[in-house]
Amino acid sequence: MVRVLIIGNSVLPEQNVVDNLVHCCDKIIACDGAVEQCLDFSIKVDYVIGDMDSLESITMEKLSEMDIEVHKINDQNNNDLQKAINFSNLIGAERIDIIGVEGGSNQHQFASYWCLFETEVESYIHLSDSIVSVVKNAEVSLSIEKDKEFSIFAIGNCDGVNVSGGKWQLSNEKLSPNSRGLHNLANLDTITISCNNGILLVFRSR
Repeated sequence: MVRVLIIGNSVLPEQNVVDNLVHCCDKIIACDGAVEQCLDFSIKVDYVIGDMDSLESITMEKLSEMDIEVHKINDQNNNDLQKAINFSNLIGAERIDIIGVEGGSNQHQFASYWCLFETEVESYIHLSDSIVSVVKNAEVSLSIEKDKEFSIFAIGNCDGVNVSGGKWQLSNEKLSPNSRGLHNLANLDTITISCNNGILLVFRSR
């Protein structure tokens, strides 16, 4: 499995989370100015993706000298995270992990969640307090510590929603966009979620 780690130009989760993801990935993509933060933390980056408007203390030429492949993409229809996800698909990613998207503009953070809907491969956003993923017309099993909270939100109308492994379970339910799925509680170390038709956004507490 080809695992790609995408690092955004914002706040990173705890160091142990970052270290584990860096250790497990095959390729690392920095979104634009995030490469400078990566260099500060001695994270070896393979690619830099974006319109390069956020570089402050390093030039594109210097990055090339460091054997970092730079892809300047002047596409205003997609943010840098979406550009990095698109590039991940081009290099054969089978799993994408994303960090560095919390903090800063709420608008940018909200857009990050929507980027998850645009990829067909297994993808996760790692926040300081939770892991975010999607369920699209499928069944998935997700690991979680027992007694930890998780939440499920419908993106549009969803049919045939099932949830097991939590205190409150669902069986062939219809969900619409609301707060109904907030704060369930895991009573097993694996939760299983399925959706026959639609998209669910899942938050698992660390």
